[in-house]
Amino acid sequence: ERNVRLVFAGAGDDYPRLESRAVALGLRETVIFEGRVSLERKLALLRHALAVLNPSPKEGWGITNLEASACGAPVIASRSPGLRESVLEGESGFLFEPGDVAGFAALICRVAADSGLRERLSRGAREFAGRFTWENSAARTIEHIEQIIGRD
Repeated sequence: ERNVRLVFAGAGDDYPRLESRAVALGLRETVIFEGRVSLERKLALLRHALAVLNPSPKEGWGITNLEASACGAPVIASRSPGLRESVLEGESGFLFEPGDVAGFAALICRVAADSGLRERLSRGAREFAGRFTWENSAARTIEHIEQIIGRD
């Protein structure tokens, strides 16, 4: 049997409410709130995570998901704008419909219970994150600009 903990790192408007809720439910030993962490601590958390969970209903871009993927952590994220592009469904992690708590929970349980699946997703996550380089981004940006200019 594995001792699994839920670790919140970072900050946000909902942080105090979530921490109070965990305390009220008697989960203070298994739900850890670290707040803002150093880069070194963030990388350690990502490298040892069974999965990274990102249920946000919207994001500008899923940089957290790519950071997790680069560290080999599968990502379970909301299929929302800004996040759905940063998870390769079934290869670097899984997506669930925003607000589908049961679906989200089922994916967490599936990944936590299956070490073979986690290993496959971990390999896929590293490969997926490796596609995002400055060189690729610059080339795609130039292509996009050239398409716009060519339309005139």
